[in-house]
Amino acid sequence: MSTKEDFIALLNAHGSDAIFHRDESITQCPCVTPEGFRDPEWHDANSTAPVCNERGFLPDPGTTIDLTVKAFVQPSQSTRATRMSPEYISAMFGEIQEGDHIGIFPCIWGTATVEFYDWGQSGEDWVFYNGRYYTIIAANLFAAPDTGESRHHWEVGMRLRDTPIGAS
Repeated sequence: MSTKEDFIALLNAHGSDAIFHRDESITQCPCVTPEGFRDPEWHDANSTAPVCNERGFLPDPGTTIDLTVKAFVQPSQSTRATRMSPEYISAMFGEIQEGDHIGIFPCIWGTATVEFYDWGQSGEDWVFYNGRYYTIIAANLFAAPDTGESRHHWEVGMRLRDTPIGAS
């Protein structure tokens, strides 16, 4: 088996379920002002209009990804995390907060691409793990250790958050 196949086999055998939710909408809501801010009064006056996400974009059919994947997720203060250099942890989280976790995710799950580049910080993108919602505050893409294949896995800093807009 290749390194990628070995990694997927490890995830299937020992990983935890996590929902990867990504909203790649591109239709801007009419509530967005010329200065780029959302105007809640517009939504009050147009109560039957669709609700936009925190970035001010409307749901576009086919642009939302909801994918259950297997991942390795551990508290940022766990044994695995403490084996990482303090500089790496500091660069990933800044000041560690209660509930911060480190996640190791595949780049491909089945036929779907798992992508953490340009991850939204305002609540439209999230990971649901162990009954809680997280936003990704840092993401590092790693190559395969044996083959050097450029897209092997992601290591991400996960920050606990309230239930995001659009989450049920």
